[in-house]
Amino acid sequence: MHWLTSNWHTLVPSPWLEMILALAAVLSGALVGTERQRREKPAGIRTMALVGIGSAVFTMIGFAFAGTSGDSGRVAAQIVTGIGFLGGGVIMRGPSSVLGTTTAATIWVVAAIGMVIGAGYMGPGLGLVGLVLAVLNGVGRWEHSLQGGSREEHIVIQFDPAGGKTLIKLEKLLDEFAVVFRPENLTPLPDRRMQMRIDYRLPAHRHFEFLSQLACVPEVLELER
Repeated sequence: MHWLTSNWHTLVPSPWLEMILALAAVLSGALVGTERQRREKPAGIRTMALVGIGSAVFTMIGFAFAGTSGDSGRVAAQIVTGIGFLGGGVIMRGPSSVLGTTTAATIWVVAAIGMVIGAGYMGPGLGLVGLVLAVLNGVGRWEHSLQGGSREEHIVIQFDPAGGKTLIKLEKLLDEFAVVFRPENLTPLPDRRMQMRIDYRLPAHRHFEFLSQLACVPEVLELER
């Protein structure tokens, strides 16, 4: 099991080394990207896989430069700088909050994993993938359970269906805040409006953010707490 902790640059000869490390970097990025794509975030499987392999390849090139020009650290520094621009592209200013920071941080850490793998430490790199997935999945559940509100809240909204388009917007918003959408809570009104009761339990800071974003949906006509 020494391959888990050893540097693969000392275990596998070229060109198999570069091929194995590149495939491991693609797999690592794709695994993290699967979680982001499942949550319908801007950066999915392809983006994360490309970030992983790109960082790994640049790191391997840095090792090649070290044998000729002597400084591989310059390449690594430029990876960190470049990935910042890519991460900044997925951050958006919403009506009441900043969106996309978790995805931007995920891109940043996938680049770090690619650099670890490109440096030859494939075992630790794959271990970091498991840790990142645990943070993305486990911490979210912990936040909504242990750090959730002390009691369940409920609101009633009335909205213009807009041919079904509003319901899609509302379902997406509920999913972003991990609020369960219950079709049985929908009630048609005589004037072609729809009424929906929403039951949720959120931390205080997420509670007001949720209400603010819900109120900013143009088709939402009334909101009663």
